[in-house]
Amino acid sequence: MTAPTAARCLAAADQLLRGAGMVGAAAVTAGWWPRACACLIRLALEVGVDDYWRRVRPAVAACQQNRAKQLMLRGRLGPGAAVARRIGYAWATLSAATHHHCYELAPTAAELRRLHTEVGGLLTLLGDGGSVVAFVEGIAGPVADGREEWLESDSSMDRLPSM
Repeated sequence: MTAPTAARCLAAADQLLRGAGMVGAAAVTAGWWPRACACLIRLALEVGVDDYWRRVRPAVAACQQNRAKQLMLRGRLGPGAAVARRIGYAWATLSAATHHHCYELAPTAAELRRLHTEVGGLLTLLGDGGSVVAFVEGIAGPVADGREEWLESDSSMDRLPSM
């Protein structure tokens, strides 16, 4: 079994969001797709952060705690505090979405699509996303949610729709 890549995780999450393929159709009818989709998007983010640290500083990549790796992104070897803050927010939001609580609703498709787009943009900023975006768009076709405009700007967090 091969290790998951960020591109494969985002592509699988995109299939779940669209209800496409055998897994997507089965997930929609069974009702478990929102949490599975959030889990795949979070895994893509974690793999992307791991890949970044493997390239930049392998000693940090060897750390087993994802939170420590995220905190290190704010340092001088990381991409900066703004990107680290966006990664932390996306990870925390996706973590909350993956846990089932009887008093909370599962995330909606719009919320998951926004997080999917956010993680794709963050992976681009980390340096691995060019192949991720091309891979996901190759499967899903062009996305009409403003991704191209969003990826061109680093300070686009304020333009994203709120959840």
